[in-house]
Amino acid sequence: MAATKDSKKLLIRCLTQEIPVFVLTGSDKCAMAALNAYLAEAKRLGCVPEFIKDLETNVLPDFNDFQEQEPEKVKLPD
Repeated sequence: MAATKDSKKLLIRCLTQEIPVFVLTGSDKCAMAALNAYLAEAKRLGCVPEFIKDLETNVLPDFNDFQEQEPEKVKLPD
């Protein structure tokens, strides 16, 4: 999955360069609402179509599928 590979690279870069980073996981009950708000903001600000398409066709469906298929693992963050 390309998005995962890119996410790992981004996380490593942020950690090594001390750039603040925030991670969402499929097991986070708040993740879908946060991702949908992020998608709306990305569209509003005019992010490139490839980025929007990746969110719509990879990221959001992956999170949604996980939460539907593994509901027992989806919890409020603590």
